[in-house]
Amino acid sequence: MIFTRGLLAVTGYPQVGNSSLHIAHVLWGGLLMLTALLALLAFLSPATRPVTAVFGGIGFGLFIDEVGKFVTKDVDYFYRPAIAIIYVAFVVLFGVIRRLSRRGFTAQEATLIALESLQRSAVGTLTEERRAQVLKLMHVTGANEPLAASVLELLERCETSPDTRPPLAQRVSKRLAAIWTPLTAHRLFRVFIFTVLVAAAATSTAEGGYLLRHGIGATSFSQRAFGATTIVADLLLVVGALRLSRSILSALHWYDHAVLLEITVGQVFLYGSEQLAATLDLVALLVVWALLRWAIHFESSRGLQTRGAASRPPLVTA
Repeated sequence: MIFTRGLLAVTGYPQVGNSSLHIAHVLWGGLLMLTALLALLAFLSPATRPVTAVFGGIGFGLFIDEVGKFVTKDVDYFYRPAIAIIYVAFVVLFGVIRRLSRRGFTAQEATLIALESLQRSAVGTLTEERRAQVLKLMHVTGANEPLAASVLELLERCETSPDTRPPLAQRVSKRLAAIWTPLTAHRLFRVFIFTVLVAAAATSTAEGGYLLRHGIGATSFSQRAFGATTIVADLLLVVGALRLSRSILSALHWYDHAVLLEITVGQVFLYGSEQLAATLDLVALLVVWALLRWAIHFESSRGLQTRGAASRPPLVTA
């Protein structure tokens, strides 16, 4: 959507058609989504899914970009709340995907995932790591039906492709761990983070005060709502700063809540007020949120390892 609107603005909003026809890009979006659907139905190879995801995603972006024409009587593409409406659609989609990713798998679903892994093996794209994950999933879900047992046997004996260079995410995570571990062990780490968070909250409060310098009546609804959301997020940051002395993980969760509130709520009103200029703020928030999610995952894994080591019985020596 951002790319589409930016490209149209640079090129002077060209139109495909003539004096009586206008082939809007919503039609191209529908065509791409249809192409993705047909490809999923026509091809069984797992390699098809990433391609259809790209085509379907681009198609949905082109489709939703014209929402301003769908909700206004005068078919206004430049309807000001359109960008906020588009963003809300993506936030809802994100929430649905996040919810679905947290649900557990049944034994039947684990068997289907194992069958899909056998398809990967048939085309030479099944890695040893992927097979180990699927085998663990079948064990955890108790997939022991006759079909599941046969699939499990095939999966244990099938060929896997050699593991190549670790994915980019793993390489980045390893480098972040090398920085994060000594950083959190430093005696001034908590003091530094506490100072930064309090300064950030104070800065946001000052920005809110500047926004209201001419009174609430001089601000728009979007500005007032964004200011209120920012205040709540700042309070969450302060709570996280206070919990930092007890637990880094607990503090990180509060920071995560604050950033997610800004992304899912505050950013909606910021788009309504600032239009596409709010994208820069969104990019910064997404980077911070990604780092926070990594830190939470790393600290949780480190905590589990520490508790596991503490629960092991001591070695008995003669």
